[in-house]
Parts: sequence; C-alpha cells; structure tokens
Amino acid sequence: MTLPHLLQHVKKLGRVELASFVAENLKALNEQEALAVLENPHCTTAICQSIAQTERLVAYYYVRLRLVAHRRTPQAHAAKFVHYLYWSDLLHLSVDVQVPAPVRRAIDNQLLVKLTKLSLGERIAAAKRCSQALVRVLLFDPDPRVFASLLINQRVREEDLLLLASSTRATSEQLRLLGDDRKWSYRYAIRKALVLNPLTPRATAASQLRFLTPEDLRSIASKPDTSIYLRRCIERLSTNEAPS
Repeated sequence: MTLPHLLQHVKKLGRVELASFVAENLKALNEQEALAVLENPHCTTAICQSIAQTERLVAYYYVRLRLVAHRRTPQAHAAKFVHYLYWSDLLHLSVDVQVPAPVRRAIDNQLLVKLTKLSLGERIAAAKRCSQALVRVLLFDPDPRVFASLLINQRVREEDLLLLASSTRATSEQLRLLGDDRKWSYRYAIRKALVLNPLTPRATAASQLRFLTPEDLRSIASKPDTSIYLRRCIERLSTNEAPS
C-alpha cells in the first residue's frame, strides 16, 4: 500500500480498528501517519494522550498544532504545547470555538506574552481577527492603524469602544476614526462619549451634537470642562430648534 493510500485508510478506520492500529504501530508512526490518526473522527482521548506522550511525535510542529486544536487532547497536554506554536497559529486557534475554552485561555495568555514583540504589520493583522483578550490591549495601541483594524473585528463590542471613547488614554486620531465609523458612530452611547471626551477633535464632537437629546445637551453645556466651542454649538443648535 502506498503512503497516500495508507493515510486515507487510517483516516477511515473504525473505532476498534483505529485503537488497534495505534497500539500496534505507535512506536513506528511517522508525522503524516500521526496526523492521519488525529484526523480520524474516532480518535479518542486515550489515543491523543498516547501521541502527546510520545516525544518523537510531538517533536513535529504540526503534530503539536493538531493536538492543541483537537477537542479530545487532555487539556494539560494541549496547554503545554501552546507554548511552542507560532503567533499566526495561536491567533487562529484563539477564536476557534472547537478548541475547548480552557485551552483558548492558555492560548490568549501566550498571545499576550508575545504581543510586545510584534511588528506594526503583525499588530494590524492581529487586530482584525483577535479574541476579546487581545481587543482590550490593542485598543490602546499608539498607532491609529491598529485601532482602524479593530473597528472591523467582529468580536469588538460596544463596551470596548465606550472604554476608549471615555478614556484619557485615547488619542484624538482614534476618536476621530470612531466618530467617522459607519457602524459604531451611530450608537447613542458612543456619540455621547465622544462629545464628553475633551480629547475628541472639535469637528468630530460637534457633528454628534444634533443626535443627542435636549436633556443631554443641557447637561453637557453645564459641565465646567466643556469647551467654549461646544457650548456655542449647543446654543446655536438649541436656538435653531426652538419654536418660532
């Protein structure tokens, strides 16, 4: 039997046949055969553990990767192998719901450790699809291009952006990007937070005023830290909307 045919055969073995195959051949399995075993739908926790405990096999990168991704790998082994995976694979696995939650938490911890060593391009790429654990960290990345990428991440929540919009750590460019965003700038709480943040560019803050309630406008105008410019904008808006 040629190797390609053998691999296909292994992937299709039944539960009993697969267990027997692994028991008889574990010491002689090569990387491709081990991966074929792990791809078999009848691969059990016991089989995953046997492979994870075979040093010769876990020396192969893709065997470690597949063990981390496999739902039946004992979590202690999966969490250990997380430390030996590349950033791009960790990022992919961190948002894979097929990976058990405890393993994903270990992955997030490893991503946070590696984050400071990433280039700008890697941080921008990560921001587009990272998990919640990284969102809160990348939110305050000093480069606005990272924040622009976060805005298209499907895992970013309104509360994350409210945290930034209300923070003194936000940059004026981040606040401008948020105010211009077609999805998020329409949320009332974000509009209000942008107006209230003194770091928000004047034009961005002023553009949100007409969407706020009269009560909120009066409250904002009465705050001592509201700029003279915004107070005058609120006054003009109130005058224009007042009945003649």
